[in-house]
Amino acid sequence: MKLMAARLTVAMIVPIIFCAVLSFRAAAQATEVDWKLYGWSDNDQHCFYDASTAERHADRHVRVWAKCLLQSEMDAVDIEKDFDGKIVNGAAHKVVSRYVPPIADFVKLSADEQIAVIRYEVTADIGSIEPAARIFYELNCSERMMRELSIQVRGRGSHNKPLDWKFVAPETNGTRLLKMLCPEG
Repeated sequence: MKLMAARLTVAMIVPIIFCAVLSFRAAAQATEVDWKLYGWSDNDQHCFYDASTAERHADRHVRVWAKCLLQSEMDAVDIEKDFDGKIVNGAAHKVVSRYVPPIADFVKLSADEQIAVIRYEVTADIGSIEPAARIFYELNCSERMMRELSIQVRGRGSHNKPLDWKFVAPETNGTRLLKMLCPEG
């Protein structure tokens, strides 16, 4: 797994926690999205799905929006200053609350890597980074298949007609997304 060196580490988070909890309680505001990391690509993109808008249907299909952000653009965000410090405060609050990113159920992460994932999830929620790609997926949980309903790729245009169903290869981002959103049974 390729998780970058985040600017927020276990050693850095401890002094921030006390202040973050106090300020987070005072300034807590709900975001409209809840981006969860589910994978990454060879071209330094981290891909997230929006847990808050995932639609589960009776036929065991799930529709969910995903976006992929460039690591370099996420790393360029000053988590302590940009967005009035909401990223560092949000990440610290999640750490204090013992939040574990869903991807940790499928990929072994060190404590520092978990904090990096949390930082990226909060950055995806709050930051105004233009996605390298936006994808609207439909997952067929029963058949363990998926298809793209809409795709927008920065600099390459978009496609808004459903593509054919595809079986999902093991050890891929698609496999992790299916596992996260399609509980067995």
